[in-house]
Amino acid sequence: MLTLSWTTPVTVPGDPATARDRLWRALLDKAENPVPYVPAITACAVVERYADGFLREAVRGERRLVQRVFADEAAGRIVFRHADGTDFAEICDQLGEAEDGGLTLTLAVRLTAEATERAERDSGYVRALNRDFEGTLAEMTQALLSAAARFGELAGVR
Repeated sequence: MLTLSWTTPVTVPGDPATARDRLWRALLDKAENPVPYVPAITACAVVERYADGFLREAVRGERRLVQRVFADEAAGRIVFRHADGTDFAEICDQLGEAEDGGLTLTLAVRLTAEATERAERDSGYVRALNRDFEGTLAEMTQALLSAAARFGELAGVR
């Protein structure tokens, strides 16, 4: 299976000592309530909760997405495993650290075997995925940074 990824540096406004924690909190909020963070998702509901995550149903365009969500704070990673027959086996949001010590955010998509075969045959499909996910990462990052700043204000961090 093919994995595609996009990474961007992120600068969380406010206290640098709490930046990662506030960005993590925003990622968790995005996992449960993606509508303000991901423009293509128009509705989402958590259907069931588990000790290690939850099951959610989201609406993206005409599609209903069913995703099993796993959050690993120590690794800075949230994984969305698809159980709905889309082209994606899973999507991952990953916090990281840049060489200069700043934070990064990576959005990675692992395609299903069928979608991987399509990507190998059709460069237009890969270009469309790239446009879609580059745009998603850009808009998602801005929304996450706003949420992280808001969480800082709620905690009295300026």
